[in-house]
Amino acid sequence: MKNRTAYFVAALAASTLMIPISAEAAGPSLRAKFSFDGLATCQQPAITNFPIHGEGTGELSTDRTATLDMNSTVEGRVQYRAKLGGAPMEAPAGSASLHVMGRSTLRAVRDYPNNQIIITMTVRGSGCSMKIDQRLKPGKRQYTFFNGSGISYCSRPIITRSECTGY
Repeated sequence: MKNRTAYFVAALAASTLMIPISAEAAGPSLRAKFSFDGLATCQQPAITNFPIHGEGTGELSTDRTATLDMNSTVEGRVQYRAKLGGAPMEAPAGSASLHVMGRSTLRAVRDYPNNQIIITMTVRGSGCSMKIDQRLKPGKRQYTFFNGSGISYCSRPIITRSECTGY
């Protein structure tokens, strides 16, 4: 069960980090590297302070497609592809979408039954900042995530470290 809980947290991070690139560059694509660490405590399945780690790269091409390659200590290597500005994509137990917020800022939204995870990333040259916002939907008390075989019910996940770098 510990691996399944860690899987959902890693999958959550991967699905929400599909935007780590800038919207301003002279080349055919823009790229960034990212990494994160966190802790997951869930009531169903029961697990406390399970450590997670993930890292990867993202690329935004001139055709407005985004690609994310991520490797996590739990999930292994995964790759995601998305079209910026497109309708939300179906994702396990919810949906995911990408939005351009300005010349150098992108936002990914991962929607689950009880909550949303919103990642906002700004890249200027090699500088990068990343904000992770976790929001419960009205009337909900637990966060829900897909764990590989169903839904896990958890307390608010704790992100202990996140960083990104444009390259």
